Amino acid sequence: MIDEMLRYLNVAENVLWNMDPYQKSDLYGIVLHALVKAKETPKAIRTFKIMRSWGLPTNTAIYNIMIECCKLLPCVKSAGALLSLMFRDGCCPTVVTFTSLLKVVLAKEDFEGALDLLDLCITEGIQPDIEIFNTILSEANAKGNIHVVEYIVECIHRAKIRPDESTLWYTFCAYVDQELYNTALEALQVLSMRMISLDASILKEKGAALEDLILSEDPDAELKIIRTFEATEECSAAALLNLRWCVTMGSTISWSPEDNLWARRLASSYDANKRPVS
Repeated sequence: MIDEMLRYLNVAENVLWNMDPYQKSDLYGIVLHALVKAKETPKAIRTFKIMRSWGLPTNTAIYNIMIECCKLLPCVKSAGALLSLMFRDGCCPTVVTFTSLLKVVLAKEDFEGALDLLDLCITEGIQPDIEIFNTILSEANAKGNIHVVEYIVECIHRAKIRPDESTLWYTFCAYVDQELYNTALEALQVLSMRMISLDASILKEKGAALEDLILSEDPDAELKIIRTFEATEECSAAALLNLRWCVTMGSTISWSPEDNLWARRLASSYDANKRPVS
């Protein structure tokens, strides 16, 4: 399929030789994305070099794709060279660029370098999103690095970004893999509440209305939760199902997650500048 796509690209170049350069660039961007997704690294590099040799205009999206490609090598030096080319071409990095760079660094298991990149992203005035944090969480969970997991969870909270299902999964699994089951439940409860709202007053208000669903002994309670929120608030449905499971496991629900001992410990470590090291 990849070879066929490259043949179509060649045909398109020959038939549409007078195509607008920016349209050609978009065409190459589609091909590069497919090649990197298929992990066809040599073909992606060769295609990018052809594009450059013909003087076709590049853009931030294309550079993001090629930086992502460096993760497959993995080669931090190549990613840095692409970043330099990116600046030379007048393209500005975005949060996606930094996320791609993080993936390259994390492929070398360099958590210190990853945290440096995260700091740089923020100091450059680029608004982080949940995906960039989850990228680090995923690798930290895979390597059993709980200190990095906890640091990133607190970074997410300080950035006033709501966690998503992936955030909860990576954090929960990191504790379970270390057989820290009670801590896993605490984290799941706190993060599920943050999924619902980061505003304490809104959370308490919603909590009063939602608690009956969480504590309900109705055998169809889970189905009711899903049906209630599936159209508008998918995250709330997932959060409520998590909280219901926490109750089943013996946890007591408190709608003041910042008073939770786990949450307070993470905040205290962050305030004490206890940044994890590799």
